Amino acid sequence: MSTPARYEYLISRSGDIIFSFTVGTLAYFINERDNPRAQNGKTLFELVSRARQRKIDEREARRQL
Repeated sequence: MSTPARYEYLISRSGDIIFSFTVGTLAYFINERDNPRAQNGKTLFELVSRARQRKIDEREARRQL
């Protein structure tokens, strides 16, 4: 009786990376489309942009002290 085959990859070495990137990207866009918060000006891009701008403003304020 032989041992069961052990697979290291779901598709292939590079196929797994492409597959996971594609699924994650599609899930993000579907969430942004269906999420009511995202339709009220709270998309992920806008939230990240505001957080980044806040950090830049804090850094500039510390620099002027």
